[in-house]
Amino acid sequence: MGKRKGIRNWLAKGVVQRELWRPSRHRVALGLSLGVAVGMLPPLPIQTVLAIALAVRYRANIPAAATAVWISNPATAVPLFIYQCKVGKTIFNFNDKYGGKELDFDIQTMSSATFGVLISAAVLAPVVYFVVYYAWGLGIMIFYKSKKADYPQLPQNDSNDQT
Repeated sequence: MGKRKGIRNWLAKGVVQRELWRPSRHRVALGLSLGVAVGMLPPLPIQTVLAIALAVRYRANIPAAATAVWISNPATAVPLFIYQCKVGKTIFNFNDKYGGKELDFDIQTMSSATFGVLISAAVLAPVVYFVVYYAWGLGIMIFYKSKKADYPQLPQNDSNDQT
């Protein structure tokens, strides 16, 4: 019982940290990548809580992590699971005895799905991080270039041109 209270206190103290709620380039990118990785898990009722706990642990943006788990929502859960099974079967070189028309919940399919979940999370999380991180930087560059274009350039004074 004491350990459980400790985890709740740790999570509660972490959730109220202001810097985990403010958007910053690194924290939002990390939060989105953690949320996408957790979102690759089969639809669990604790995906959001798990993403928030990971965001607190790794000091990522909490709203970004909690929002990103919705990549696997009721509309995308079944296609995502089928895709993950196909990825696992391809990696394991298992034959698809049904030709992709139906899923049989045998040990081969479940192990393929588990491996597919791990592969999709391991591939998508870093991709999401780098895409968001560099898109954010590109957005900052474009913003400042557009602001610079709004202001006219002042004439340069040449030290040789004294009149």
